[in-house]
Amino acid sequence: MDSSRLKLEFYDLVAIILPGLLAFCEGWILLRGWTEFTIKINQISGNGLLLLLAAAFTLGHLTQELGRTAVRATKGERYLRDVRDSFWKSAKAQLVRDAIKKELGVPIPDVDAAFDYCLTRLRDHFPKRDIFAANSDLCRSFALLSALAVIPAGRIAFHDTSPLLQSLQLFALLSSFLFVAGALAWLRMVRFRELAEITVFHAYMALTAEPMGNGK
Repeated sequence: MDSSRLKLEFYDLVAIILPGLLAFCEGWILLRGWTEFTIKINQISGNGLLLLLAAAFTLGHLTQELGRTAVRATKGERYLRDVRDSFWKSAKAQLVRDAIKKELGVPIPDVDAAFDYCLTRLRDHFPKRDIFAANSDLCRSFALLSALAVIPAGRIAFHDTSPLLQSLQLFALLSSFLFVAGALAWLRMVRFRELAEITVFHAYMALTAEPMGNGK
């Protein structure tokens, strides 16, 4: 296998490997403790780093799917598409409908089908959309992992720290930090998702304003 042919996209690095690394570290701390984690991570070799990245890539996919499932279970099936639905009900959406009908000759009434059409028409004209989506999914994983990190935080506070009063204080501090981090990650997830959704329609309108030869 020629490793030089392996190509990692921006999404793979940001939205899959980074959350996977964080999930791996959380699991490591939970099972072995903070002290051993810090010692071993400082002694990791080149081959060990490659294995760590491979494990992170696998865990990253699982983390993404778990985050997607958690958001849908707690906030509803279309929570991250609410901004798309709201736009489709606005007056601005009529301009998009008219532009699509002019190009195709028939209207596309469904918002998801219209979104897919606009995204397909854009092709490489809107590369930032991938960046917005990657950052949104990264923040979704961060929000999930912040909640799950309470478990290894409990390990650090109550297993690796004494006396009990100091353990309670440390756990309260760690939990507060994780709550704030998770809340901020959630806000960023929603913001970047909005950019990834609405700007597709705006970019499509800008594209249709160009001569057809430049748009395809």
